[in-house]
Amino acid sequence: MNKASGNQDVPLCAGYHRALSILLWLAVATGWLVSIFSVIQDMCMVSACRDTANFTLFGVNMGRFGIAYFSFILLLLWLRKKVCWLDWALSAMVFAGIGSEFRLLWIQKYIIGGWCPLCVTICCALFIAAMLLAVEKVQGRGAVQDGRNYLFGWMAFVVAMIATGLAIAIVGVQALT
Repeated sequence: MNKASGNQDVPLCAGYHRALSILLWLAVATGWLVSIFSVIQDMCMVSACRDTANFTLFGVNMGRFGIAYFSFILLLLWLRKKVCWLDWALSAMVFAGIGSEFRLLWIQKYIIGGWCPLCVTICCALFIAAMLLAVEKVQGRGAVQDGRNYLFGWMAFVVAMIATGLAIAIVGVQALT
């Protein structure tokens, strides 16, 4: 195992994993903060922001849903190393969110006809979190006895969660009339 310079017993890869973790926290926290900003009506002056506020998910305001969603993801992120299945729950939530974002971006493009900067920022934060989780899984596959089968199963899980999130958004996102 490669060691850091000096008399330290810290592997070189520990800093890499720490950086991934910090970036993951920053991505999720950004989504949470922008969700809070999206609830404040005057934060965005673009007409697409006002139009996006007219959509709900199963009757819940999208901004309020975003706050609850990212709060839950932050909780899972905090607890995932303590309980092993919470790491899978975190991945499920993030990748289901990616599936939902496909529908929400489609609504902005084809129904609203404009882009809400806050919503796009939330989408980017979620995509970054998903990419970081994927990198984490690929890096961690060496610790698993049969890494290829593990990654194949994880990727099938990811695709299923994206499809689930998309289906939920297709059924649940409605415009206020």
